[in-house]
Amino acid sequence: MSAEDAQLSPEQVSRRNGIHAFATVVGVLVALAAGAVLWFWLAADYPVMRYVFIVAALPTAYLLGQWPTATWLAASARCAACGADYAVSETDKQETFLSATPRRRESVVGKSISGPNEGKTLVRKESWTEERYQVVVTRTCSACGDMRQKHSVRTVTTNKVSDDIYRR
Repeated sequence: MSAEDAQLSPEQVSRRNGIHAFATVVGVLVALAAGAVLWFWLAADYPVMRYVFIVAALPTAYLLGQWPTATWLAASARCAACGADYAVSETDKQETFLSATPRRRESVVGKSISGPNEGKTLVRKESWTEERYQVVVTRTCSACGDMRQKHSVRTVTTNKVSDDIYRR
């Protein structure tokens, strides 16, 4: 057990480990993507050199994916009131329905050049319902009990229907 672990509660250690695990996964995915791009990009011109470039690029790409992710998540888990590391977590999330608005759109897709509808214009009619929700996310510090809320509005498209018709 390190000196840092001794100062953190079990909840904070768990949160820290989750942040580091997620950042590691992001770093590995960035490294794999960079390796794949280099592998195919250098395959035709430099078949031997691509191994050298990939060996140099993989650790760099890993660090470029892992470090900013870990830093960003750790900063969001730090309490603004008391400064405790890994102490802030989401404790509640409420969504309140605000409105449902029916929407409709017609758009010209193209023209038919053969068949029974030759010369007619293809029109796509779309209809849907736009639902708006107010979202309140509550984040609480486990060290000092400071509670902060973030308000936002979320829009969801539901009941989407599309019909294609021909017109003269």
